[in-house]
Amino acid sequence: MQVERHNLETNEKEKVDCIGIVQFIGHDKNADLTDGKNYYVIGFHQQLLKVIDDTQDYYYYIPFDANDIGQKEGIVSGFHIIEDPTGQIHELFASYKKDFDLKQKKRSQKLSQRLIQWKLKKLDEKESK
Repeated sequence: MQVERHNLETNEKEKVDCIGIVQFIGHDKNADLTDGKNYYVIGFHQQLLKVIDDTQDYYYYIPFDANDIGQKEGIVSGFHIIEDPTGQIHELFASYKKDFDLKQKKRSQKLSQRLIQWKLKKLDEKESK
């Protein structure tokens, strides 16, 4: 399917291939997206969704799953997949979710290690007094 995009650099409209549709959920002051609105996905770049947003041009967005809002630290907005005829969007979401979970796990382990080190330091300080 082809959709129209307004190229903000040339100020012209052009047709681009659409690979699916997502719905944005949440609020993000840094995004040109409206809560509950559907958007065309026209591709990917690395692990980012290439979405035609409210500017009518494309922008890259992190593929946060809207089902994770409030369940995972740092996720306040995300997307529901509405149409994905090729399965590419589902694959991207799964890949990003796996990487995000690994990063969160590592962060959590580092925090635990820092807390243990801090407690040991406090105990040492107490004993030396």
